[in-house]
Order: sequence, then structure tokens, then C-alpha cells
Amino acid sequence: MIVTSNAEQTSGSADPGKAWYASARYASWFAADTAGAVGVSLRTLALSLIGYAVSGSLTRAGWLCNGVAAGATGYGRRRGGGTYVDRHDRKRLIIVNAFVGFLAWGSIAMLGLYGMLRFTNLLVIAVLASAVNGLLGSAADAMLRSIIDIRDYPWARSVNEGRDAVVNMAGGPVGGFLYAVRPWLPFLVSSVAHMVSGVAACRIRESHTAGEVTGDGADAGADEGAEAGCMVVGSVPVGRSMCVAFAFICAVVVPMTLGDGYALILISNSLVGLPFPLINALLLGFVFAKAPERMQGRIASSLTAPAQALSAFCGACAGGLITAVGFRVAVVFFLAMLVVGALIVLLSPSIRAIPRAAAWSEVAL
Repeated sequence: MIVTSNAEQTSGSADPGKAWYASARYASWFAADTAGAVGVSLRTLALSLIGYAVSGSLTRAGWLCNGVAAGATGYGRRRGGGTYVDRHDRKRLIIVNAFVGFLAWGSIAMLGLYGMLRFTNLLVIAVLASAVNGLLGSAADAMLRSIIDIRDYPWARSVNEGRDAVVNMAGGPVGGFLYAVRPWLPFLVSSVAHMVSGVAACRIRESHTAGEVTGDGADAGADEGAEAGCMVVGSVPVGRSMCVAFAFICAVVVPMTLGDGYALILISNSLVGLPFPLINALLLGFVFAKAPERMQGRIASSLTAPAQALSAFCGACAGGLITAVGFRVAVVFFLAMLVVGALIVLLSPSIRAIPRAAAWSEVAL
């Protein structure tokens, strides 16, 4: 058992008397992370649209958006990126990642503005940006444990998941609107967002007492934080909630196998995303809260790399399937994968047994 000192278990707030969410340190981190998320979200849909516009191929656009062409390099590097993040200054890595995003997506905007954008240079820039983001992208999440006290972590995690849900839902429509105004505009705004992220990251001040709590110290911190923080994270049985969430995701996709009307697709596709903030806040919150601060980057990589490696082919597969067999059959394949995921959760005793956050100290990671 590793026992930590009292100093390590006390709040690392840089602003005595203030709540964790009002501290200057957390505010700077949150601004940097949010601006980076906005930059990613705004360009995601626009990237597939402009990829199709310059190539004239759905399949090539799919490969560009989420496939191997734009993502394999980044996803592959992410496997070692967690260790790299844990061994280097995370604040500096966030700044470097933001700077590269600023340059990369700003370059696409300028090339589009002056009519010089071609599929080849779009592909090269996207691959390079994805590589850097794959290597350094986990630095912000890994840094959170050194920004706030471990006792506040469950609540902070739920706030971040809610933020991500809002940004992801708004990013597509806003990015599409900006693309309709000018095809290069979403990339310009994305570039500016990355610049804001870098500037905000420069203002982050890490705590040297907030993060390194391990063993029973980490368990107690998670327990206290859950009881004092977020009502949702603290009171919902994680295992049972995961079963319900994955079953719900499968259920709302079924209507898309029966029709392809715009309203049906919009409603069904919107409902699919509703459980993901809860899944991340509870399931990933459990993992990150129980893991020591010094291993946050590696934990993030071990969780995200396999999923992202598989998802690297999704865009290209979707474009190819829709072209070859039509929308409904493509959705059937999509639903089949979701059912497999739901069965893994439903049949896993270790997942079903995860209790509410207030009882996390009673189970091992």
C-alpha cells in the first residue's frame, strides 16, 4: 500500500478560498481544452465536404475524414503518445499541439481562399496534423489530475463530458454553415480556435500537490469527491447504467434500417450520441480517478488507441458501403457493430459490477 502525505491529499487550489472550478488554474486549462475541442469539432464535417469537393469521390472523402489517409499516422503514434506525454511537460505539449493545429488548418484555409487547394496538399496537411495530434492530443486530459484536487475529479470529469457533448453537437451544424458561406471558412475558424487554445495553455499553472495520490489515498479521494461533487456521477450505478446506455444506442439506430428520410436520420442520429457523455463520465471517470496521476497519459492511450485504430477505417468503409449497397444496408453493418459492443458490456461481469462513484473505493481498477 502506498501512503501519501497530508500535503498530497489536500486541495491544490491556486486560489485559496475559491471553488475548484473558479480557480485561475482550472479556468486556463478549461479554456485551452475547450478551444482545442472547438477547433477539432468545427473542421470534422468540413473536412469530408471539402475532401469530396476537391476529389469528387465519396470513398476518397471518407478516407480523408476518418480513414487511414488522415488518421492512421496519428492513431498509430497515439499508442506511444501516452508514455511520451507522461515523460514530458504536458503544458508545453498542449502549446505545441495547438501551434501545429493553428498552422495546419490555417494553411488549408489560405490555400482554399486563393484557389490553390488540391486533394494532395489537403491530404498531406491532414496527415501531418493528425500525426501531431495523435502524439500530443492526450496531454490535456492527462494534465487535469495535476490541475485540480483528486477529490474534485469526478465532478470535473462530468463537466468536461458535458462540454464535449455540447461542442460535438454544435460543431457539425456550425462547421457546415461556415462551409456554406465559404469552403475555407471553417478551417480558418478552427485555426483561430487552436491559437486561442495555445494562448490559454500558456496561462496554466500546475499544482504540485493535486495529482500524485495513489493506492488507498486515490480511493479515498475518489470516494470523497463523488460524495461531495456531482450528483449524477456520485449516485448512478456505473455498471447498470452502461448496460442501459449501450442497449439504448442500439435501439435508436434500428429505425434507420427501415427508412432513409432526412427527419428520421436526424432524430435517430441525434439520439445515438446522447448516452456518450454519461458513458465517458462514468466509465472513463472510474478508470482515470482510480489511476495515479503519473500514468494518466498511458491510461488514456491504452483506452483510446484500440478504438481509434478501428475507427480509422470507418469513414472510408461508410463511403464505400453507401456507394456499393446503399444507405440502409450500410446502417445494418453499423448496427451489427453496436450490438457487438452492447453484448460485450452486458456479458462482462467486471463492467456490470462497477458501483456508483461513492463506492469506488470498494473495488479495484
